[in-house]
Amino acid sequence: MFIYQIILAISSSIDSLGIGITYGIKNTSISKFGRIILFVISYLITFVALLFGNSIKGIFSDFLTKLFGFVFLFFMGVFIFIQGLKNDNVSADFDNSNSIDYKEALFLGFALSIDSFCIGVGGGIIGISYSIFPFLVSIFQMCFLCFGNYLGRKLNNLSQLPNNVWSIISGVLLMFIGVLKLMF
Repeated sequence: MFIYQIILAISSSIDSLGIGITYGIKNTSISKFGRIILFVISYLITFVALLFGNSIKGIFSDFLTKLFGFVFLFFMGVFIFIQGLKNDNVSADFDNSNSIDYKEALFLGFALSIDSFCIGVGGGIIGISYSIFPFLVSIFQMCFLCFGNYLGRKLNNLSQLPNNVWSIISGVLLMFIGVLKLMF
């Protein structure tokens, strides 16, 4: 079950790598306080989503919860995949200061956590631990965002890499996990 948590956490967070690269290429930094805000928002939203998904699990039979988990994860994966194909992009640098301050970090945190919420509900339905998973999502999201920002700054030639690649990978991973959970 721990491997599912890691895969789900990566899937939920990997689009942060693309956003980090985009900000790095534009020389936009994220303040330390902004990073803390992003971490806390990600943690709280994922935790609440898991609790919600877990409460749904207690109402329905095992078969129905597996089916709901599959449907939720699979179609969330399809949605993220389609958004990636459309090349949707999140930008939170409203004042064009090349720095994400705490106010802009609030917006970015909620925007990045929409996927986490949906994945968290599906994860709660399939029995993912709400003591570890929110922490994993927050850590991966922060690591991907910071590493992407670093890469974007150091390797400006990465601008040739489409931003939507990370969303497409995330969507495929979610669909795969949904199918696995239905089968086992």
